[in-house]
Amino acid sequence: MSGIDFAALRREREARQGAPSSAATAASSGSTTDVTSGGRRLDGVEVELSPAAERQAGPVIYVGGACKDASGHHALRPAAVPPSAVEVDCRKSGTEVRVRGNVATLTAGLGSLHDRKPASDAECERVVEFLQRDARAIDASLRRGESVWVHCGFNRGPSGLLAYLLLYTDASWDEACGALKAARPRARGRHNTFRQQLEQLADGPKANVLLADHRSLDIRDGGNDPCDDDRR
Repeated sequence: MSGIDFAALRREREARQGAPSSAATAASSGSTTDVTSGGRRLDGVEVELSPAAERQAGPVIYVGGACKDASGHHALRPAAVPPSAVEVDCRKSGTEVRVRGNVATLTAGLGSLHDRKPASDAECERVVEFLQRDARAIDASLRRGESVWVHCGFNRGPSGLLAYLLLYTDASWDEACGALKAARPRARGRHNTFRQQLEQLADGPKANVLLADHRSLDIRDGGNDPCDDDRR
C-alpha cells in the first residue's frame, strides 16, 4: 500500500489559499516539467523525477535547536527555519486539541520534559506520552501540508522526530535513526536519552492512519545546538 502524499496535500492547501501552483511556477519560468503531475511534462511526455525533485513540492521537517533571545532563553528560530514552519517544542506541552472524526476535545498539557533518563515507571510512562504528543503534532501539521520545526535540538527534538517516524510512517527503528542522521548528523539517534521509550514505540503498533513513506519525507537540519551558543 502506498503511503500518504504530503506534496499533494500541500498543493491542495496552496490551491485553497490562492497560492500559485508548482505547474504555474514551472510554466512561468520556462521549465518543461510539471512536478504536480508526478513526472509528466507540460507537453504530455512522461519523465522520471529524482526523489529530491519529488520532495521539493511537499512540506519540510526542520529538526534543530532554538537560538537564545535577549533574556538568554532558547526561543528564537535559526536562520534555516522559515517563519511559516509550525513549531513543535519538544521541551514542553501545553493544552492540546485532539480531533476524532467531527469531535474536538481539549486535553491538559504534560508540562515540561527534562533531558534525563527516567528513573521510575511513572517517569517512563510520561516520556512515552510526551513522545506520542510530539508525533501527533508533527503528523497533524504535515497532513495540513504545513512545514514543521521540531526542536529543542540535541536530544528532545530528535526524540520527537523519531517518535513521529516510528508511529506515523513505515519506518523501522533502524530506518528512523538513519533518516534522522542523514538530515542532522550530530543528532542523537541510537544514543538517545529516551532510547528505551523509543524502542517501546518501535515494537508497538503504528498509528491507525494511512502511514507516510519515510523515504519521501523532506527532513532538513534546522541548525543550532546548545553548544553553538558559545561560538557566537
